[in-house]
Amino acid sequence: MASEEDEEVYTEDETNEAMSLIQEFELPMSDLHYALKYVRILHHGGDTQNTHKGLEVPKTPVAEIEPPEFDGDNEEILDRFGIRDL
Repeated sequence: MASEEDEEVYTEDETNEAMSLIQEFELPMSDLHYALKYVRILHHGGDTQNTHKGLEVPKTPVAEIEPPEFDGDNEEILDRFGIRDL
């Protein structure tokens, strides 16, 4: 079992929002921990220490490419994905 020092501390607002999710979606109380984590991620982007400033921009740009053209002649693909009638 985790020690008290390792446990996350949630604010009253986070707890209230998590409880609202539990009630709204009729979740069991055993999912409260997951609801609290969801609320934390929703508001802080997954960083529990609030030190993350956002996504890092890639250092080198990535070349954009276009997908290959689809000519519609491949019957197997049309059947497999059910897009024949589109």
